[in-house]
Amino acid sequence: MIEHGMGVRGDTYIPLFAEELDRATMRMLEGEALEKVAAIPREDWGIRSHDRMLGGANPQHCQNLYQILYVLSDITGERRYAENADASLKYFLEHCQSKATGLFYWGEHAGWDMRGNKAMEKRSGDIHEFYRPWALWKRSRQLAPEACRRFAHGLWEHQIGDHKTGDYSRHAKISEHGPGTNAPYARHGGFYIETWAAAYAHTGDPVLLKAVETVVDGLERARLHDGGYLVGGSVETGSRRAYDISLAVSLELAANSIPGKLAEKLRAVAAANDDVFDALHPAPGAVSKSDANLWTNAYGSGPRAGHANTLMLRYRQTQKDAYRRVILAEADMYLGQQINLTSPVWPGTVGEAVWLMLNAYELTGEEKYLDAAERFAQESADLFLSDNPLPKASHAHNHYEAVTNGDTLMMALLRLWAIKNNIETKTPLTYTDR
Repeated sequence: MIEHGMGVRGDTYIPLFAEELDRATMRMLEGEALEKVAAIPREDWGIRSHDRMLGGANPQHCQNLYQILYVLSDITGERRYAENADASLKYFLEHCQSKATGLFYWGEHAGWDMRGNKAMEKRSGDIHEFYRPWALWKRSRQLAPEACRRFAHGLWEHQIGDHKTGDYSRHAKISEHGPGTNAPYARHGGFYIETWAAAYAHTGDPVLLKAVETVVDGLERARLHDGGYLVGGSVETGSRRAYDISLAVSLELAANSIPGKLAEKLRAVAAANDDVFDALHPAPGAVSKSDANLWTNAYGSGPRAGHANTLMLRYRQTQKDAYRRVILAEADMYLGQQINLTSPVWPGTVGEAVWLMLNAYELTGEEKYLDAAERFAQESADLFLSDNPLPKASHAHNHYEAVTNGDTLMMALLRLWAIKNNIETKTPLTYTDR
């Protein structure tokens, strides 16, 4: 990716990682090849056309690639990996931000046009929505402190629609002020709170504490008002859920950077989610035995391994036995499974399974989980990497496209290698697909 997937050759070199590449030529797709890939329907592989970034770049889609590069520098001592990651992030943070709102052109819908060096002009291309939590705020602030400060304030001013109630929508306009209030997805609130807490730790700005408290109060008020349920969609038509463990993870992470009673409040709200989870999973192995969603990562669903991997993040924070039980029960469902290839499988989906097996090995020390991780890793190499170290977009699609989470697979393979070789890295690999 450093040699072939970074930047475009022309009058201007843009040090961002391309969203898609032809795996034969290692160049961005053009002409008929681009038209063919762009025409892949959602029904074939679960990706909506307006969530793709063909011709663009999106650091949230390749966040785990950045993590890999930093860890490779730790392992090898070669600074070029981290230096290229730094150059890419610094360029994005300083050049791909709305002057009007401070929001970045990244996430679920927006991206940066690699050929035009401007915001991508596409359906939903002016909508800000986190794709993943951003685990690289510390590094980002070191590289571009003012851009990160502007983003944190922009997230409060232009993403949160009601500064009294804390209501928001996960969608907001990037190019101008345009927040909503009708889709306060709980996990997205957690991503915002993590962002503000990280910025507060750096700046000490009290406005960021107000943002944190307003949104967490709004989430808790909504949960109690809805009989113990959090919003998992739009207020009018969306689903409701009894808990959100990604939110709990975010609140605990944020509490580590926030002082006094507000930190206590964040931990109390996180603990309320723990209590509900514990009550709903009272018996050992109390999980659905259906094998549905083991190998799908389509929009609106996700592999069961991903849920279990999020539980592992919370288990590390709390050591609660209910999380451990469910993680291992989910891992046991995968142990004897063959990858279901009846529909296109994403590399990230198999990466989730490898990651889960390594989590189960961490919890138990049982070799069967490490063996399963190695088996899935070898199968992933056969499916996605047989002719090229750049992963296929799916086992049925031969180009590379970051939206199918090839970065998750490659990060899982790196973690497996480190465990097998008893390597402890200075920079931890952080699970972000939650």
